[in-house]
Order: sequence, then structure tokens, then C-alpha cells
Amino acid sequence: MKSFQQFLTESITINGDFNGTLNVGGSSQEQTKESFFADVMWEGKLYRLEVEGKMLSKNELAEQIQGEYPGAIVHNIYPSEVNSSRIKNAQRYQPER
Repeated sequence: MKSFQQFLTESITINGDFNGTLNVGGSSQEQTKESFFADVMWEGKLYRLEVEGKMLSKNELAEQIQGEYPGAIVHNIYPSEVNSSRIKNAQRYQPER
């Protein structure tokens, strides 16, 4: 077990960037993943998408999802506390239930 004096003399380096890279101590890198939710209107139905990656603007996300969801319109984007952009989960949002 380390003494209190040894804890005080240790140095730890913590640095990172806004892309989710966190460096603690030596050269090891840990990539954190972010995700967010988006309400999307597609083919007359409202869907809630969970997207991995950095949070995009409505226009950027709309351009990015046109390949899978042609003609989709992004209504809202919500940050998520759950932790690149890749759609993880897409389900129809049914407010009538």
C-alpha cells in the first residue's frame, strides 16, 4: 500500500480532445462514443432515431440519412446521456399509444 506522501509525489497526465479521445497517464487512448436522438418524418410517419457519433445539425443529419431514408425531414435533435455517426436504433414513434 502506498503512503500518503507517495500519492502526493505521483504525477498523472490527463488530456483529451472534443472528439471523445481521452488520454490518462501514459500513451493509452480510450475512445468514448457519443450518441443523440433525432425525430425524423419519413413516408408520412414520425420516427425516433438513435445515432452514434458527434451531434450534427438538422441539415447535416438530413443530408446524411438521405441514402437510407430518402425524403426524410429532421424535426428535432436531442442530446443523449448514453454514449462516427451510425444509426443504432430506429423505431416508429407512435404518440397515439
